[in-house]
Amino acid sequence: MKKYLIKYIFEFLVIVMGISVSFWLNNWSESVKENNIEKDLVNLLIIDIENKRNENKNDIGIFNRAIETFERVINTWETTNKIDSTDLKSTLNYLRIDTPYFNENSPIYNSLSNTKLWDNLPYDLVNKINNLYRRSYAELKLKFSKISESGTYCKLHFLLPNDLIDLNRETEKIYKIAQKVDEEYILYTKLLLYSVEDIKSLTEGIVVKTESILKDLKTHNNKQQAYNLQ
Repeated sequence: MKKYLIKYIFEFLVIVMGISVSFWLNNWSESVKENNIEKDLVNLLIIDIENKRNENKNDIGIFNRAIETFERVINTWETTNKIDSTDLKSTLNYLRIDTPYFNENSPIYNSLSNTKLWDNLPYDLVNKINNLYRRSYAELKLKFSKISESGTYCKLHFLLPNDLIDLNRETEKIYKIAQKVDEEYILYTKLLLYSVEDIKSLTEGIVVKTESILKDLKTHNNKQQAYNLQ
């Protein structure tokens, strides 16, 4: 009797252990599956932020070239009291641009808001990401809109009335026209310089924030991957 009792107890323990191991493996598999899904979602977010960062960096290059041009024009005026013909066409072209635009909307970010990703990411990191999309990008869009408005105003109130909108003419002919309104030309150039320097500063700050967020997201993914391997 005692022999059978020990046998039954052993078989019972084997069954219990088998069920426990099976339950544990199932939970582990589900956990790994959820972590993999989370990793994929984070990777999507990383790609989206990297694309925005690359766009910002490209814009900074454009801003720098414009600033260099404006500074040469203004420096020539302040040292010689004459407008520079070398950068005349390029500066007039900058002055008439009224299409700068930054799209702050992100289908990826908006779609991720309906997932559990935000519940699993560190609270501080979630705040940084939300501030990037909802505040920093929105502010940058507003700055671009202001430059566009200034371009339209300059085109309607300065370039068109003074026959400086058509740049498909010889520089000498355009230069003679610009000489008659040289002070206004310099004032509009200074105004645009200020606006471009302002938006460049904001964009550079956003790039710094972006780099920090990308580093944190990649660190989070690496930790999740290490957890899956345990």
